[in-house]
Amino acid sequence: MKNIFLLCMATTIIQITLLLPTFSASASSDGHPLQNEVSIGLEESEHSQSDFAETSLDAIPSFSDDEQVQNDRQEQSIKNKPCAITWQPNGGRFGDDLASYCRTKWLSRELDIPLLCLPFPYSDQLMLHENEELCTAECRQQFSKIVQLIKKPPYVLSKNNNTLYICRWKTEVTIDWFDQSFLIELKKNITPRYEIQKIEIPAEVVSIAAHVRNGGTFAADTPEEKERCPLRFVPEEFFIDQIERLAAMFPADNLYVYIFTDHPEPAKLAKKFTRALNDPRITFDYRKEDNSHKANVLEDFFSMMDFDCLIRPGSNFTRFVQRLGNNKVVIYPESVKEIAPGKKVIDTIKVKTRTDSDERWKTQNITIA
Repeated sequence: MKNIFLLCMATTIIQITLLLPTFSASASSDGHPLQNEVSIGLEESEHSQSDFAETSLDAIPSFSDDEQVQNDRQEQSIKNKPCAITWQPNGGRFGDDLASYCRTKWLSRELDIPLLCLPFPYSDQLMLHENEELCTAECRQQFSKIVQLIKKPPYVLSKNNNTLYICRWKTEVTIDWFDQSFLIELKKNITPRYEIQKIEIPAEVVSIAAHVRNGGTFAADTPEEKERCPLRFVPEEFFIDQIERLAAMFPADNLYVYIFTDHPEPAKLAKKFTRALNDPRITFDYRKEDNSHKANVLEDFFSMMDFDCLIRPGSNFTRFVQRLGNNKVVIYPESVKEIAPGKKVIDTIKVKTRTDSDERWKTQNITIA
C-alpha cells in the first residue's frame, strides 16, 4: 500500500510539473538545443515563474486514470501545435510600421517560424494583406502563451509549444539588405493592391525627390522629439545644399525637383529653395492642395521610388523608398556634431550611387562640417 501511495504521489507531482510553464531551452546530452528548438531569448509577456506560488502536497489534486490520460493528451496536443511570430505595435507612422513588418519577417525566415502579419494603417492597401496570414484577435486566442522577445540574443525559442512570439521595437534584429531573395519578397508584398495616382515625372530631365519632413501636424513630432532626432528632422538648408550638389553632378541636364513633405504649406518651401539656388535649370514642384502628414501617404511613397535621385532624412519612410525603389542616387545625413551647447549640425553625409536597381550601391562618405 505504501508503494502504491508513493507511486500515485510521484505521478501527480509530474502532472503538476507539466502544467507549469517553462521557458528554458530543452537540450541534448551535449548541451545543444534540440532540433525543433531555436536559440532566441525571450521573456514572457504575462507571467514569470515567480507568479506561481509553491503548492503544498496537501493541495495537489488526485486524478483518475481516465483524467490522467486526458490531461496527458491535452498537454501533448499543446506541445505539438506550431508557434508563430508577430510584432508589437510601435505607435509610429507608415515607415515605422514597415520597419516592424520587415524585422519580424526576417526573424520568421531565419528561425523558420510562421509569420502572422499585424494589420496597420494602409496595410490593407498593400499586397501583403493578401500574401501574408493576418494576426487577428481571434488568431491570437488560439495560442496557449504569448511571449515577448527580449532586446538581445542569445534567445531560446521552441517551434512546437503553441506560443505566439512578439518582436518588440527594441528587439535587436540585423537584416541583410543585400539578401536579394528577401528583397524580392518584400517588393512583392509592399506594393499597391489597387491602382494609385503617382506623380508624373517630365521627360528629358534628371528627377529629384526631396523628402522634407518637418513633422507637419503630427502630434508626436514635438520640438523635444525634433531636438532628440536631428537626423530625422534635418534643416531646410540641408536640402538646398544637396540639390546644389546634384546640380553639379549633372551639369548638362535640367533638374525637376519634387518636394514631398508633410509641411502644411509646401509652396513656402519651393519659394525658399528657388531663391537660395537661383538656377534656371531647376524646376520645383509640389502638391498644390490637401497636403498633410495624413494625405497621399502611399501615393508619395511609391512615387518617390521612380525618381532618379532621392534626398532623404533619417526617416524609415524614405529608407524603404531607397531599399525597394529604383533610385540611382541617394543622399542622406549620416551624423551630427555639437558645435555649441544645445546646437548640433550635420557633419557627415552619405552619397549612394548605382546604375541599375538590381546593382549594389556604391557609397561615399563626405564630411561637410
